[in-house]
Amino acid sequence: MSHADLTWSAWSGLSDEAAARTAAAIARSTGTRLTGVGPHAYAGRGGRVAFFDRDGVSFALVPGGTAQLGHDPGRFVPDARLRADFAEASTEWALTEPLDRFLAEVTSPPRRVALPASLVAVRCVEADTLLPEDDDEGEEDEDGDDEDGHAWLMAGLDRLGLRPPTPDEWEYACGAGATTLFRWGDGYPEGLPYGTVPLIQEPNLFGLVIGDDPYRAEFTTDPAVLCGGDGGASLCGGYGSFLSWIVLATAYRERELAATVHDGGLLGETPLRPVAPIP
Repeated sequence: MSHADLTWSAWSGLSDEAAARTAAAIARSTGTRLTGVGPHAYAGRGGRVAFFDRDGVSFALVPGGTAQLGHDPGRFVPDARLRADFAEASTEWALTEPLDRFLAEVTSPPRRVALPASLVAVRCVEADTLLPEDDDEGEEDEDGDDEDGHAWLMAGLDRLGLRPPTPDEWEYACGAGATTLFRWGDGYPEGLPYGTVPLIQEPNLFGLVIGDDPYRAEFTTDPAVLCGGDGGASLCGGYGSFLSWIVLATAYRERELAATVHDGGLLGETPLRPVAPIP
């Protein structure tokens, strides 16, 4: 069996010795260095993590399998604070009502997907920290036209044997199997999602620091889909707790952000999360 077929349940069911052997084999097959394997917990859930290093970038094992993604209204249980914050934001900003309908507009739909295991960067990075200095953005293609910035990113990463996550992979990596609105539950803490906020800055169940800053929405393989924030629009605009926190929901989709990034020259300010496929 290829290690790309390693599921979360299979990984969790291994003995410590077998998990260490499996992680070492994955390191050999991906050209990375295994840096640690051990137990890890997040938001009341426990599991096992494995970390790897490639050229100074830390990666974590994200087991694959079949996963439930998207926002499912049937599973959603909003707490009193979220409902109150939504009511306030709806009054001030004329949001779509009721709450479930609004969330359906700003999140991906519920679906089940099958995903391979992969190594995912623990933190997102800027493209220029990965791509060679001579990998100039905006080179002309054979037709004499400027290359699309996203295509340039994809091509540069491909030459390194890397790629961004697909939108499905990003959601799965963020939620780590959680079916709640956020990776930690259906509510959010007091304050705004900026600065020192343990829930968003602690490594998630897969050991990833992900969805931790509304300003740092990340590229995916789909040029029209960025995940993990809204570029800071809600937080910087003073839109209040609900609209500032909701951009960190696992399935959140900012419909206009990609156009802003590609048309507004923000390519270099938008991070990505490298994925190393497991053969």
